[in-house]
Amino acid sequence: MFSLSDFAQLPQLKPLIGQIVSDGQPGVTIVAGIEAHPQSSPDNDRVFLPSGHNTFFETLYQHIMTVNPSCKATVVLPGKSHPRLPRELRHRIKVFSGDLAGAFPRQLAEAINQKPNLLIVDRLDHESLPYIFRAASQGVRVITLFETALWGYEVVRHLQDLGIEAENLPHLRWILTLRRLPALCRQCLRPALPNPALLARFRMHNPHLYDAINDENMVFYQSIGCAGCRGKGRAGDVLAFDVYSAHPPGKSELEQGSLLPLKFYMLQLAAQGYLSLEDVAFFEADQRKRLYQAYAYSRRTLHEVDSSLKRKLAELEAANQVLLKRTEVLISLQDTVQLLASTASLEELAERVCARARDMCGAERAILYYLHPSDLLDHQARVLAVAGWDKSLVNQRVPASLVTNPALGTQPSACNLMPPGGLPAEYQQEMAHLQSGIQVPLLAQDQRIGLMIIHTTRQRSFTPGDTALLQTFANQAAFAIQRAGLIAELQQKIIQLEAAQKDLVAKESLERELELARQVQQSVLPSVFPSIPGFSFAAKNAPARQVGGDFYDVFLLDDDHFGIVIADVSDKGMPAALYMALTRSLLLAEARRSLSPKEVLTQVNQLLLELGGASQFVSVFFGVIELSSKVLHYTRAGHDRPLLVREKIIYSLKGDGAVLGVLPESDLNLTQEHIPLLPGDRLVLYTDGLIDALSEQGQSFGLGRLHEALQQLSLDSPSEICASLFAQIASHSRDTERYDDTTLLVIGVD
Repeated sequence: MFSLSDFAQLPQLKPLIGQIVSDGQPGVTIVAGIEAHPQSSPDNDRVFLPSGHNTFFETLYQHIMTVNPSCKATVVLPGKSHPRLPRELRHRIKVFSGDLAGAFPRQLAEAINQKPNLLIVDRLDHESLPYIFRAASQGVRVITLFETALWGYEVVRHLQDLGIEAENLPHLRWILTLRRLPALCRQCLRPALPNPALLARFRMHNPHLYDAINDENMVFYQSIGCAGCRGKGRAGDVLAFDVYSAHPPGKSELEQGSLLPLKFYMLQLAAQGYLSLEDVAFFEADQRKRLYQAYAYSRRTLHEVDSSLKRKLAELEAANQVLLKRTEVLISLQDTVQLLASTASLEELAERVCARARDMCGAERAILYYLHPSDLLDHQARVLAVAGWDKSLVNQRVPASLVTNPALGTQPSACNLMPPGGLPAEYQQEMAHLQSGIQVPLLAQDQRIGLMIIHTTRQRSFTPGDTALLQTFANQAAFAIQRAGLIAELQQKIIQLEAAQKDLVAKESLERELELARQVQQSVLPSVFPSIPGFSFAAKNAPARQVGGDFYDVFLLDDDHFGIVIADVSDKGMPAALYMALTRSLLLAEARRSLSPKEVLTQVNQLLLELGGASQFVSVFFGVIELSSKVLHYTRAGHDRPLLVREKIIYSLKGDGAVLGVLPESDLNLTQEHIPLLPGDRLVLYTDGLIDALSEQGQSFGLGRLHEALQQLSLDSPSEICASLFAQIASHSRDTERYDDTTLLVIGVD
């Protein structure tokens, strides 16, 4: 560990450092110097040497703590790791460190609130300047580190350029500047008399030093060059100091020079053989030259980086042109895939798949065989669609082994035989005209769900490009077919559920069940929201007569995150209420295991598949707000898109995903999005009962009315927005019976 005496070659420095150490008055002490410079410069002798003020800074504040046993300090180190402190000081020093974006001002504010005896700030800049002098104005002694090429009162001018207020200048007490300079080689050191031209320069530019130079007791030196210094006359380096007091007796800081001026210190170093007299005489000119060299090197480096970036940009542009050409080939495929995803009917979807597979490779015949899991019981698959073949083939049964045969593999393969399925006689005759065929397995999640066979009369074989395109298309089509099959099955179950619900309504126990469902629903809805700085919340829920499964919540996850959720269970009555309670419990449990909304909803979906009813599902919007950055990360699982109200502009939050509790993870297509929240924003979450509320004429409230209302209410508080929207819905619906719960959750960003 260094001591302060290790830095001083002159006895004049020690008592001044002693004054700084013992100065118990509140105010700011600055340790100034140069640390950063272009390390990779081809000629480092032409730029600044690191001054070492970082090391001196640490030694100074640790010495102050050592000689003041009762002193407690707070250290703020932006962008640095925890410092190595002597064991005896660790319990008296609290450290704020790290390099998170935006953390520096927050750390400074928190450090000032600690009310330490001594505040130590590792970086003085435009960002920390107001905090440092605010602390000094509150009676705190502050020591800080300043990166500058200036010294003495010029540092004060630099602070004024940074924006220091005039009323804060009286809080400045000391400026201690360090400059590391190349030292004369001690092996070839020789006494040297000042030449007349040099003396004339001192008389003109530094008259206060001229008399000292003419002192007959002063001896100066020069290094003539030797093998030890490789003829340069320089070996090692030496520290020079400037000590400036902002509060000299009887003078203002504007009238006062340094107590120990830098050039005087250098002159004394020259008298001890560390520097030449030329170093002292031409110091300012040398500093300007080094500043220019550092600037020129930085500018040259910036130009080289800019040229490199332009070359990379040109390369990327060329690659982009190639990519655009390749993308054009896939655009039609992408459009088709999107069309498939929007088709819910299994039969209609299969027809489109067949027709598109035939057309994309210029073929004339295509047939699609489908294997539903229930068909495995009777070991049969069926023809789901054809293109170019006779429509009578549709729904004909074929052996399931046609689809499940392992010999098919997972890649497209040649198939020059007549497709199975009992073709009419006229098609048997056309077989002679077919030039080539290809069979493409349909696999979803490694499960065989079908097979396509495509034939052509125009070409002897399918090209590798056709094969790759068919494989890509088949992969997407398989998922769409599986999804359509699940939807068809789900629709059938929904029909059955609705029929059962009608029977249940006829029973006298229905009202009791509905009341119990309301109680279950209300018991899980939050009565109060957590108090979270910077945010406000309001919610309103109006259950329908046949209670649905709407729920919402706001809950803390950790010190920097909280969750928001709104959901709508597909069912009604007690099943919906119980499914809602199950979903809420699972979501709260999983949310405390992961801060990723997508991961949370994916796991909740898996648990619902295992624990929930086969005919039930739930749409969910779940978001996690990071307090430090005010960024909302969210995932939307089939729920109505929330609305962000910002300065009377309404934004619908993007994001895709299917409802939970029905599909496996691979078919959910959940996406995780994020959006920064700004002061004044209003985030509006709602269930479909709000926009589906009907008037007496059968018109729904609709998104259009909701947008218009929110534009008018954009400056209102969340509670005012909730009250006003529900009043407008009541006015719209009047006495019309509601068939779905109406739920609204509004988050305000303060």
